[in-house]
Amino acid sequence: MAREIQSSRPEGDPRPPLRVVEVGPPAATAKKAKPVSLLSTDSAEDAAVCVFSTALDHFEANLPVFRAIESPESVHQMRVGLRRLRAAIGLFRNALSGPALEAARARAREIAGILGHARNWDVFQEMLEAGPARALGDAPSYCSLLDALEFKRAGAYRTARETIEEAGTAAFLGAFRKAIAERDWTAAPDATEEGSASEFAAAALTKLRKRVLKKSKGLARRTPEERHELRIALKKARYGAEFFESLFPQADAEAFSAALAKMQDGLGAFNDMETANALLDEIDARSEAALKASGFVRGWFAHAAQAGVAHAKKSEKRLRKLEPFWE
Repeated sequence: MAREIQSSRPEGDPRPPLRVVEVGPPAATAKKAKPVSLLSTDSAEDAAVCVFSTALDHFEANLPVFRAIESPESVHQMRVGLRRLRAAIGLFRNALSGPALEAARARAREIAGILGHARNWDVFQEMLEAGPARALGDAPSYCSLLDALEFKRAGAYRTARETIEEAGTAAFLGAFRKAIAERDWTAAPDATEEGSASEFAAAALTKLRKRVLKKSKGLARRTPEERHELRIALKKARYGAEFFESLFPQADAEAFSAALAKMQDGLGAFNDMETANALLDEIDARSEAALKASGFVRGWFAHAAQAGVAHAKKSEKRLRKLEPFWE
């Protein structure tokens, strides 16, 4: 925060005192995931240690930001950090196994779910502001809808804060840090061989790509649930590409990840509309005064969702043309 102070001039100087703006530390901002740096000599186990640690770093870097300002972006980044951790544990499942990994994955999923509920209300609010709000203006029913939304959002944020601050969350972080340091898991023999990270990465990425292609077949005819499954597959493939990109030509790897992210975001927009209907159900149950605006918003989103068919056809074609960077 800036603070204005005065500074005196030399004795006899007729001019008024100087006005000086003293600038304090910058406001807390949410932190994105840092790149994972692997070496060609790393084993698959070495790679896992680095990937797990980076995901935990991402989550923990946003804890003080959330505590300071509870920004929507800090919630989003904490959730992403936990999703990346869960994806990483799943990705290395054939190479590493043990109770510590399964416990961490389960706890990460639980916390991410709570953060996700808060995040859903933020996204819903953004969707309203970007579309229906312009048509509804100050209509009383819409004001009631916004009041109900804020009530539900505040409750979700309280639950998120309680979860972040509870002793179990600190225990989860400490326990998994310890497990990583001690490599507290059972590693497959080939996972500990020097240089095995590259071969493991190629096999894992090939598997993830095949899953994406399978789930994208006939995408325009798929149900919303099936499209959501593809979005999850895209997300896991993108995380995998980002985890291992330092082992391969960087430009190709970054282009691959960027293409997946673009398709994921496009599908995500339509998944958000499905989520919005569930949130509107919660609002309708709380506020009869919001029912008129709620019906209008549902219709608005249903109309917007029609564009999903064209987007799906384009996404499927792009996926088919996307060449692996690890071959």
